[in-house]
Amino acid sequence: MTNTRLEQDYGRALGWYPTRWRRTHGLAMLGTLLDVADGEGRSRPAPGELAELRWQGVRERVNAVVPDDVRVLAASIGTGAAAGFALVYLLAVSWVPWGPPPGTAWPDLPAFGPFRNAGVLFAVPILLGALAALGRQRMLAHLAGVLAVLGLVVARITVQATENWNGPGTTTLVTVAALVVVANLGAPRDRRALGIAFGVVAAGLALFAGLQLPTGHPFESTLFGDSGLWGTAVNPALLGVVGVLVLVTVVELVRGRHGVLAAALAVAWLPWAVAGTITLRYFAAEDAASVLMAVGSTLMALTALVIARRVPQRSRRERA
Repeated sequence: MTNTRLEQDYGRALGWYPTRWRRTHGLAMLGTLLDVADGEGRSRPAPGELAELRWQGVRERVNAVVPDDVRVLAASIGTGAAAGFALVYLLAVSWVPWGPPPGTAWPDLPAFGPFRNAGVLFAVPILLGALAALGRQRMLAHLAGVLAVLGLVVARITVQATENWNGPGTTTLVTVAALVVVANLGAPRDRRALGIAFGVVAAGLALFAGLQLPTGHPFESTLFGDSGLWGTAVNPALLGVVGVLVLVTVVELVRGRHGVLAAALAVAWLPWAVAGTITLRYFAAEDAASVLMAVGSTLMALTALVIARRVPQRSRRERA
């Protein structure tokens, strides 16, 4: 005998699923839920059952936009990239263990304990999250992401309270926030992708921080300010060149039918596109290039995702 109230409860919970999913699986799923409840002699949903259905519905909606295998790879790349940036920022800007003690080189710079700014509050959680991901501790990795976001908030408040001109500034905070979001899009369980992303970002930033190409005086400065990092190591020209390289790589991956990797790379590039948009606009005063960076990177990611979604899941896994 059909329980109308129970059917309505399940129906509302299934409403959290995408329309296409409901058209294909909705009636079968509803029938299964009602049969199980009838077999167990229940007239109400089991404890936590509706919440679980809603959560799975949200996941299906996310998967409809960014497939799960793309999210896993993008999160792995994002976790490695975030850790690479965090390590370089911690060593070159926030801590600088090889430099003079805080308050001596720049007497007017408010110190943050033994550090030169509050960047340690988000850098350390990001690095711990990457270690947790390498150890396949997914929940710890996501918890570290939450702590990193809280660190960003506290760092911003600290900057406003102390008027520390060494930041972390808006460019750093927004970029790191975007990196943390990408790192938590899925389960960062691809350790190979994580390691490669970490190595490329950490080595690349460390190299450019040392070369200081815009100044023409490589390896001369031992101290970076927050804004100095974006003007030398992660300068607008570098981000523009890397953006073009990422575009070429994504196109070649799509042509080679590696849709998952192409989409994941395009999504993982978005935080750097945010940084490029900001630095091109406010550091280089290149408004047109800033708009091109923002629009071009967004279109690249959307196009790659559309292509990845059109490939059957089994084929996506084989070609990733």
